[in-house]
Amino acid sequence: MLTVNSVSYGYTKKRKIIKNISLNLQPGTIYGLLGLNGEGKTTLIKLMEGLLLPKEGDIKFRGINSKERSGKYFDQVFYLGDTTNLPYLYVHDFGRMYGNFYSNFNYTEFENYLQEFQIDPNSHLSSLSLGQGKKVHLAFGLACNTAVLLMDEPTNGLDIPSKTIFRRLLANSLTPEKTVVIASHQIRDIDQLLDHLLILHHGELILDKSLSDINDQYAITSEITPGDEIIFQTEEVIGNKYLIVNRTEATSNMDIEFLFNAFINTSKTTVK
Repeated sequence: MLTVNSVSYGYTKKRKIIKNISLNLQPGTIYGLLGLNGEGKTTLIKLMEGLLLPKEGDIKFRGINSKERSGKYFDQVFYLGDTTNLPYLYVHDFGRMYGNFYSNFNYTEFENYLQEFQIDPNSHLSSLSLGQGKKVHLAFGLACNTAVLLMDEPTNGLDIPSKTIFRRLLANSLTPEKTVVIASHQIRDIDQLLDHLLILHHGELILDKSLSDINDQYAITSEITPGDEIIFQTEEVIGNKYLIVNRTEATSNMDIEFLFNAFINTSKTTVK
C-alpha cells in the first residue's frame, strides 16, 4: 500500500500547488487522477515517486518513507512521465541495462510488449519517432512489474490502434498486488480501465471514491422526474444530461468525463 499523509507542496513559499492531501492507494486497483491544467497532477505523481519531496506531510510505501530515497522504494515504485527522454542505445540494450535497476524486471515480457507495439528491439532509440519512443517506455514500465506504477499522460503520442493495445496490455498486467495511478487529460483514452477516481481542484483533493461507490450514490440520466435532486446538468449535442442523487438500486453508465465536469462545477438544485 502507498500512503499519502497530509502532504503539501509548492515550488515557491507563497503558493502551494498541493494542499494537505491524504490518500491510501490500494493494490489491485487502477486509479484515475484527474484535474484541470496546472492543478498539480504531475506534481502529485512526482511526489509519490520520490522525485519531489513533500514540504509538509510524508509519503510511504510499505512503511518506507519517500524522503529516504531508498533503493527499496524506487525498486517498487515506477514513474512513467509524460515526456520520453531515452538514452542513446539500441532498444534491446536499453531493456537489459536499465532493467537491472528493478528486481522484478522481465526481459521476455519487455520483448513481448515491444512486439505488441510493433517495435523492433534491434532498432536504435535515436531512430524512433515520438510515438515509438513512448511505446518503448510503456513496454519497459510494464515489464518492470513494480508494485506501484505511476503514469503521467501515458497515451500522449500514441495513435488510435496503439491506445487500444495499451489499454489491453495494462489491464492484463494488473495483479491483486499491483497499484496503478494514471494522470491524464485524455479521459476517454483511459475511462474503461479505471476502478477509482481522484480529482484535484485548486490543489485540493475534492474526490476520492471508487466508481462502484459513485454508482451507488449518483445516477446519470437524460430524463428527470419531480423530486430528483440534481447535482449537475449540462447541455449535450442531443438534449441534456443530469447527475442526480441515486435513490434506487439501479446503475447507470458512468461517463467519467461528465462526472469530472460535474464534480469541479457543482451546481446543486432540486426539481420540484
